[in-house]
Parts: sequence; C-alpha cells; structure tokens
Amino acid sequence: MVRYRTQSISITCRVSQQLSSEFMQIRSATLEKLASFICGDDPLPFPYRSSSKLTAFFTGLDLDYIHRGETRNTWTRESLIDVNRKPGPVGGYASSQAAMYAVIEEIMNPSFYEQVDDGAFEQCLELMNKTLRPYQLEVVFDDQAWTTSLVSMDGKFVSTAHRSPEKATKITFSPRVFEVPDGVEPRKNLVAIMMPFGGFDGVHKAIKSACEKAGLDSKRADDIWDNSTILQDIFDLIYSAEIVVSDFTNRNPNVMYETGVAHTLGKHVIPITQTLEHIPSNLHGHRSLLYVGANSQGLQQLESDIYERLVTITKGRKLGSPR
Repeated sequence: MVRYRTQSISITCRVSQQLSSEFMQIRSATLEKLASFICGDDPLPFPYRSSSKLTAFFTGLDLDYIHRGETRNTWTRESLIDVNRKPGPVGGYASSQAAMYAVIEEIMNPSFYEQVDDGAFEQCLELMNKTLRPYQLEVVFDDQAWTTSLVSMDGKFVSTAHRSPEKATKITFSPRVFEVPDGVEPRKNLVAIMMPFGGFDGVHKAIKSACEKAGLDSKRADDIWDNSTILQDIFDLIYSAEIVVSDFTNRNPNVMYETGVAHTLGKHVIPITQTLEHIPSNLHGHRSLLYVGANSQGLQQLESDIYERLVTITKGRKLGSPR
C-alpha cells in the first residue's frame, strides 16, 4: 500500500542561457562528411538511415527538418548547412554551435550501433574524430555509462548534453485533487502510457514493444490499482515515470488532462496521434508522431518512431546499465 503525505511539490524549472563561447562555423567539406555519416550509405560503417529515420534523427534533437523524398545525402547536407549558419537560437538550443554539438554527439550515440557489425562503432568513432581534429574536438566514449561526449582536445568538456547551460528556478505548489505519494521516487526507466482504452490494443502493444526494445518498463493506468480512485493511480504513475507517451487520437479529454499533469511535473512527453487535427491548438508547438493505426505496417512504423524518440531522450542507456 502506498502512503501519502500532505505536502507541496517542488519542481526545478530550467531557464536557458546563451553560450558564452564564440562560435567557429564548421566548414562545408566537414558538413558533407557529417551528412554521409548520418545517412550511413556503403561503404561507410555507420548505421543506414532510411527517410523516416533521417527525419527522426533531426526531430529527435528538436530540429525541425522533415525528409520528404529528396536525395538523402543532399537533403541531409543542406539541413546541416542550415543549422550551421543560423544566427541566434536554433530549435531548443542557444546557438548554432550548441545545435551542431548535439548533432555530432547523436551521430555517435552508442545505441544506434547495437545492430551493426562488431567493431563498427570503433571504426566510426575513429572516422568522426579524424573529421573533428581540425576543430580541436573529439568524441569520447564512456563504456560504463554507455554514453558519448564531445570534448576539446585539451580535455575541456564542451558537450551540450542536448541543451544549453541552464540556471534553475524552483516552483512549489500544493495539489488539492490528488495527493503526493510518500516514499515514491521517479524512475528513470519507467514510461507512463496515456491513451484511450477501447479499440487501441494494437497501439498499446506497439508502445510497449518500443519501450521493451529501449530497455524501459512501461505501464498504463489499468496496470495498477493501488488507490480507491483511478485519478490518484494515474497521478502516481505520472509522478513515478520519467517519460509519458500521450495518444491524442479522438481528442480524448482524459489524455489531455493527464498530459497537462505530466507537463506540470516536468516529464518528457511524447505526443502521438492518428491525425494532427486532434492535437489541441495550445500544443501545436510540440512535435507529434503521426501514425496509421489501421494496419500492421503503420503500427510497426509507430513502434520504430517511438523507439527512436526514447533512445534520444534516454541518450541510449543500455539495458541493465546504471540508471
């Protein structure tokens, strides 16, 4: 039985600050190499990315580039050129420099190399660092944390860790409709699923499969019954999870309410829907995964897209590694 405390919730909000370092633009020849690394065509050892995976690569980094059938290498190179030359903030990053650092780290995300030949990751790491040498940068791999970081050759840490440097502001509030669970800590390996129940079994299976593939646990509200009210169970689930997948299909009001709770608690929310018209207008600024739920191919694509997003959020934490 979960016990509760009558207590306020403190949330740390992050406010981005501009990077202080001067930006050295990456040369066009280097951008062309990085584009080829992202595409992963033979004979390079980098993992191959189809059209949908190219889109997922950029949107997973909060960079709004959608591949619509153009020549893959050309489109990827032009997207990188655009990121590299933009003044001011780019996507969720304080500068072009921060965005490009995030792209480089994501190319070497270890989770993308689990299905490639033995030794491919080491080859790719060597090729990447050879490419970065003129900029006095290199990617280092931590085999304990299963992460990669971008550093300068003098050892200075320059990785953006996906976001620009931040300062924290704490907000405290006291909920009245539900209670804060006592002794329950958020779990970095837990995904909460918020979705309509009737007629969505295939979607539910696709989400759970994506979570399992990413080495994460997943739960829906009907998986638990710890309290006398379902609203409290839902709050406990959202409170405990690091990531929330919300299906807005059919404009389900419960999902919208639950997503609001998740946003307030600072959770990573992955919106999915069968039609963008069902996304509330206030959330149009958040990227959503569009899927076809009527056939197995559409559900397989949904599973793949969610998996890619989970990998990006968790930075490819390996199953069984410290969380």
